[in-house]
Amino acid sequence: MEIRLARLETIIPTLATREDLKCLESRMNAIESRMNASMSRMETTLHSEMNKQTWRIIALLAGLLPSLFAAAIYVVKGV
Repeated sequence: MEIRLARLETIIPTLATREDLKCLESRMNAIESRMNASMSRMETTLHSEMNKQTWRIIALLAGLLPSLFAAAIYVVKGV
């Protein structure tokens, strides 16, 4: 019994208090709000970059497809 009590007495000073937990909670809330702001900026950037890439692909196809069509017509008429 005394051994168990001694073990508990050695553990008690290392346990967190309510004030420790409140401080930890406030720090976690601050970190969470910064992460949310960062994620929002990243989503906005990702959306704009995907939009740019989509328009680049459309421009490439708008230039490439008529050229391929003209080449096919040339080959068909030339044969």
